[in-house]
Amino acid sequence: MRFSFGFPLMAHPQNPDFLAAPAIAELARAAEAAGFDSCSFTEHPLPNDAWLTSGGHDALDPFVALAVAATATTRLRLLTNLTPVPYRNPAILAKTVATLDRLSGGRVILGAGVGYLESEFEAVGVDFAQRNALFDECLEVMRMIWTGESVNYRGSNFSIAQSTALPTPVQSPVPVWIGGNSKLSRRRVAESAQGWMPMPNPRSLASRRRSAPLETLDELALMIAYMRDHAEAVGRTEPIDIQYMDIQVGAVGSPAWNPQLHLENIAALSKLGVTSIAAYLTGDTRSQVAEAIGQYGEEVIASL
Repeated sequence: MRFSFGFPLMAHPQNPDFLAAPAIAELARAAEAAGFDSCSFTEHPLPNDAWLTSGGHDALDPFVALAVAATATTRLRLLTNLTPVPYRNPAILAKTVATLDRLSGGRVILGAGVGYLESEFEAVGVDFAQRNALFDECLEVMRMIWTGESVNYRGSNFSIAQSTALPTPVQSPVPVWIGGNSKLSRRRVAESAQGWMPMPNPRSLASRRRSAPLETLDELALMIAYMRDHAEAVGRTEPIDIQYMDIQVGAVGSPAWNPQLHLENIAALSKLGVTSIAAYLTGDTRSQVAEAIGQYGEEVIASL
């Protein structure tokens, strides 16, 4: 089992103590020392005020922030969790990913999603109704660009005439982990991605997030079974990474934290095919988060 640390930028307004390069570097080093395999940042370039004031959060640009984390570490993988692919032109996003992968020595995992916040699509000038078509075409185009060979492509939304992007990423292919609980997301994973990132999603929030509810391990098992059935149907034989956050055990650093139950759940998740755990951590200050990282490393990672 592998473990991922998500930087604690899930508030509005954010604690400015977290919004500095030294903070990112400090927590990235702490995560690497504790035995984590990856770190992640989420993305929201321009969310609307109503979303922010009703439980949303501010965000750094994930690629810039992950570049800072890369310079502070040597092996920690760099995960976007997640970037809404339709927000960007595929040539620009492909160059950003390739640059980060090259400069980090091949440590990028592109956590990719369709996106759900309609007002944000409007703010970045992208047609919300076309998000699924844009997502699929963007991934297709980026994978062509990442080969380093001349690209000659004409699609529904993008056209490229005999153009080449160098340098290439270190990794071939760049791992793409698709987020989202829908059947469509799981079919995409089975057909063309390296991993899946299901999101624990209470039914009370499912419509707001435009994603299927996911509250129990039994529900997760059914979702995984559907994805595996589709993978078999399309002839896929490569393994699929699955990353999941176990929110049933409380956050490390909170009174609800239950490490023993978490270890039991990890064993159950492993049997389901989960390969990575996104740690559920909390803390209001850098020191509190660093302490929670160390505690998780001692009580969970070192116990396996």
